Amino acid sequence: QLLEYTYVQPEKEKRYPLPPSVLLVASTLQFARIGFCDFPKDVAPSLNFPFLRQLNLWRVSISEDVFSVVLSGCRVLGNLYLSEIRDVDCLSISSPSLRIIVISYLFEGKGELLIKEAPCLVRLLLSCPGGEIIRVLRAPKLEILGLLSPCIPEIDIANIVFKGSIPSRSENPICTVKVLALHFSRPNLDAVLDILRCFPCLEKLYVIWDDYVKAEMKNVRQYEPLDPIKCLESHLKVLVLTNYKGGEEDVGFAKFFVLNAEVVKEINFGVCKNIDIDMKWMTDQLMLLEAENRASQDARLKFGSSSASWFGSLDTRDLSIADPFSYCFVDRDNVTAVQL
Repeated sequence: QLLEYTYVQPEKEKRYPLPPSVLLVASTLQFARIGFCDFPKDVAPSLNFPFLRQLNLWRVSISEDVFSVVLSGCRVLGNLYLSEIRDVDCLSISSPSLRIIVISYLFEGKGELLIKEAPCLVRLLLSCPGGEIIRVLRAPKLEILGLLSPCIPEIDIANIVFKGSIPSRSENPICTVKVLALHFSRPNLDAVLDILRCFPCLEKLYVIWDDYVKAEMKNVRQYEPLDPIKCLESHLKVLVLTNYKGGEEDVGFAKFFVLNAEVVKEINFGVCKNIDIDMKWMTDQLMLLEAENRASQDARLKFGSSSASWFGSLDTRDLSIADPFSYCFVDRDNVTAVQL
């Protein structure tokens, strides 16, 4: 039985039609990775992939109609990876079985991804956003989301619209999301707190600061101390900060969580690699962070070197690891936990 099919056209400047062999073995495939080719426009509506569990499409040309036909023929598809889809500016997803969707540079230019019906979708992973607009109409089990970035022009989830990561006001927060990852150019506490109001049951928050993120967040609402943030009061257990430098901006951002996250267990600092993390540096940081006055007496602060880009570490052949962000934001071989 054929379990896997991989087709990547080696001549990157040329594209060829999808090999007929793919359709011939469709009834036995469990994993398919296809790149640098054109899907035929006359794909039969009866096309069937009864055992396909993961589909990776990379630099392929496919029409909206053909994409829908392919998905409808994948009755047990769990994982979908999409990157650089060509010759189309809108894709629609309806799937009763999809649990994981990963997108990276989805379209060549501007476009829209519409997730209409995904009753089993647990994680939506976004990397290297281009100009796409993302709309999620129904994903009632969504638990893991990110990276949210101001580079994404618009993402609409459960009637909350994030424009450049700034959320619209909504009376219906997203209570299913437990893990959230954010990608900003610099520490922006007001922006993060504004986002956290939309996720009252959040348990893990990952924030990566990256100089390569050029987009700035505009018209951010100011934090109002008299308006409590629910996840900080009763749910947030883990905070990870990546590319932490220990300067005034970084300390101010982190100190807010040290003093206000009431049930946090771990605050992990992924420190920039050019900083020498010795005992004196950590002691100075604990003083600046006012760690002795922490809101959660169970909190432990951990310092380690930042790892490489999370997406560069993500194994696109296995998208089902428990937490796709945790292992790549902090170098776990070089972590010092501080007992307070």
